Amino acid sequence: MNPSPAPPSLAFTDRLRFLLARRGLSVAKVSRASRLLIPGGRIGRIPHNLYSSLRNRRFSPSLYQLLALSGISGYRLADWLAFFGLSLDDVPRFQVSLPALRTVELDARVYQHGAPIPWFYDLREPDFTAPLVPLSHWIAPSAPRRLDSLAYPGSKKYRYVKIGAQDNVAFPDLIPGSIVRVRRFDASTLERRPIGKGRTKRLFLVEHSNGLACSRLHQSKSKKLVLCSRQLPFAPVELRNGIEATVLGVADLEIRPLARIEKPVVLSHLGHFWTPVPLRAPTPGGHVGQFIRRARLRSGFSFREASERTKLIARKLGDLRYYCAPGSLSDYETRKLPPRHVHKLISICAAYFASAAEFLEVSGANLYTTGYLSMPAEFLNFPPPGQHYRSQPSRFIKRLRRRLQQLPYFLRGASTLFGLSDLSVRDVFWAGGLRGSIASYFSGALFLIVDRRAKTPRPSLSSPAWAQPAYVLQQRDGSYLCGFCNLQNGTLILSSRLGSHPKLLRLRNRVDAEVVGRVVGLVRRLK
Repeated sequence: MNPSPAPPSLAFTDRLRFLLARRGLSVAKVSRASRLLIPGGRIGRIPHNLYSSLRNRRFSPSLYQLLALSGISGYRLADWLAFFGLSLDDVPRFQVSLPALRTVELDARVYQHGAPIPWFYDLREPDFTAPLVPLSHWIAPSAPRRLDSLAYPGSKKYRYVKIGAQDNVAFPDLIPGSIVRVRRFDASTLERRPIGKGRTKRLFLVEHSNGLACSRLHQSKSKKLVLCSRQLPFAPVELRNGIEATVLGVADLEIRPLARIEKPVVLSHLGHFWTPVPLRAPTPGGHVGQFIRRARLRSGFSFREASERTKLIARKLGDLRYYCAPGSLSDYETRKLPPRHVHKLISICAAYFASAAEFLEVSGANLYTTGYLSMPAEFLNFPPPGQHYRSQPSRFIKRLRRRLQQLPYFLRGASTLFGLSDLSVRDVFWAGGLRGSIASYFSGALFLIVDRRAKTPRPSLSSPAWAQPAYVLQQRDGSYLCGFCNLQNGTLILSSRLGSHPKLLRLRNRVDAEVVGRVVGLVRRLK
């Protein structure tokens, strides 16, 4: 017999009492069990007066107390975090939206497996050969689905990196802020993909002593790898493959924000010839302070800059416990244990582009070594496990997954990446059937993200031709055009190269065509 669900109107302490009772537990039993679980220590003990402590809004259980609750109750640690209003999924959400100084790897996990994923139903059969079509012609929003109901929630085949402003060797093929999907491969795969003397056409993710870099490569006469920069004056330093550099994979997909293109810079130590040093083998273990210090050095932020980022996170989440003062960030690097509040852990991982799962593992709180049961959905405000059956399977999503192999579900709430407060299906256009390109960065475009509020074309006179803002126009016959656009005396002048030949079109504004909006982002394949 299934236990009755918890009434939604219960107070928080009563909901906790109800939740523990489902496992035959009380706070007294949990308190006694936590003393036996961690003998000789106090960091994970559950106080017998937990209910009265929770009535103080400033109180929150520590990471080790949550770990003890997970081990005693059998519920997953990620679910206990969510029960107390904490979400590790905030880490990748802020990593996507915050600017990066250096190229960093994103935490691409979805930690809460019961989290709702936006879902859609089909209006008609999608035609992927069509040149430019709003997705609202093919699909419409439906009830969300749980991530754990999907057949392919994730894969270790890919990693995601964010291009930094200070080490963008691939500019303008990639711009600062671009999110790049990289297909992993090992050294044996690289041997099967020999790099010739000329510059490669593909972009590779390379790790060297100064960090990560996405770049084209060529092989010198001495069989060393050289990062090839098209426009910026990075020093062409030779790197010994496998010793001073490791090729981690090949870039195959770019998510490019276009609302505001950040200007790249070349740091002096990368613009002059520098002496490469052998890569250090990753050292397992270490304590929390060492982990935080390594993450800070990789990201390139000072304590003050990182503190400002945590202030932004605290403001967005409406809780001052996410804020970390510069002095506190310095102190954390000397400690062996994580901060008292889990809020700080989330902010540090988001600000330094660190993995929350790795942070927990270094802290001795592995996500997968304690509880493994899913907490009942009514305690987490998630859809019930069987609700996804009410949503019909989407042929569009199925075919899209087959094309892309993996969908980046961790980006489901990242509309701020494109400068939009909310992203709807009306704002996304399918562009995979286009032939030709507006500019090099539109080559291989699959989707365009359009800001429908920007309906007055304005060229950027201080930007190069490839960086001019692009707009989507709808003609009287219902078809769509895209290109660099200007409005002069009631006439839309569109420079479009999306067909087989470049075109310069003059269209009467709101007579022959009207502006749908400005292109603020795109998703494209990298070849």
